[in-house]
Amino acid sequence: MSFTREEAVEKLLDHYREPYLCAKHMDSTSPLAATAFMHLVSDRKMLSIAKVGIVESDDFVYIYSLEELNQETFERCCTEALTDGLKRVDPNPNHNFSLISIFFLCDKITPDGSAALKKMKFHKDYEKPEHGWADLRLAAVEMNSSSRTANPMGKVLLNIYKASVK
Repeated sequence: MSFTREEAVEKLLDHYREPYLCAKHMDSTSPLAATAFMHLVSDRKMLSIAKVGIVESDDFVYIYSLEELNQETFERCCTEALTDGLKRVDPNPNHNFSLISIFFLCDKITPDGSAALKKMKFHKDYEKPEHGWADLRLAAVEMNSSSRTANPMGKVLLNIYKASVK
């Protein structure tokens, strides 16, 4: 079954409803269609029984809706989302990890856009007194075909897309 980009955005937001804070973006000058942010705080346990503190993790999801994903557009959107996501990271002593996840929902993916996405990697380790790490996950889907691509960390995003947008 074929979906429009707008329908795919809605289905992805439905997937991320809980425990994420979701927002649609209505700015016609930006290809950013929606965001979904999650901050999770859980107990850190020793040997699964003794509580020894808390651990924090984040996932910052950016969903872009584009007619065409080419290298220039990819670099602009990726830089925008990565910069915003890194500003949101709070590498405090309880911070474990933060993920910056970017979906590109496109009518067409150009070969240079696909190549740029596949080779894009980002990893940042926070050193003491800051803790944890941050990674970048990327995935692009061509809406009216079976063309899908991801960077090595983003393959899980394709699974989320497949499960959400049926």
